[in-house]
Amino acid sequence: MKYAEFIVESNKIEFLNSFFGVESVLLNGKIISKKFSFSGIKHKVKLKSSDLTLESNYKQFDKKEIILELKNNEELLDKRIVETDKKQRFYWMLIGMVLGFCIYKILDFLLENYTV
Repeated sequence: MKYAEFIVESNKIEFLNSFFGVESVLLNGKIISKKFSFSGIKHKVKLKSSDLTLESNYKQFDKKEIILELKNNEELLDKRIVETDKKQRFYWMLIGMVLGFCIYKILDFLLENYTV
C-alpha cells in the first residue's frame, strides 16, 4: 500500500508498506530500497546532487501511525505522519487472536498428556 510521495529536484520518491511489513522506496517508479521492518528503518536515496535518507518510524501500539522523515545530511527536508491502513490492522489483530488460541490449545493438549 502506498503511504506517501515526496518530490525532490523533480524526482518522485514513493514509500510503500506491505501487509507483512516489507517497506519499499521507489525513485521515479523504480524500487531502490526494500527492507523488512517491524517498527521502522532507514532507506538510502541517492540523487545526482545529494544523498537522502527516508526514515520510517511505526507507532503500532500508540497512535497506529507511520512517521516518515526525509532528510539530507540529517537536515529534515519533509515530514509526513500517515495513519496505517485499518484493514491491515484488523487482519494483524485477527492473526494474533488465532495464533494465541492455537498456542493455548497446543499447550493445553501437551500439558494434559504429559506424564512424569
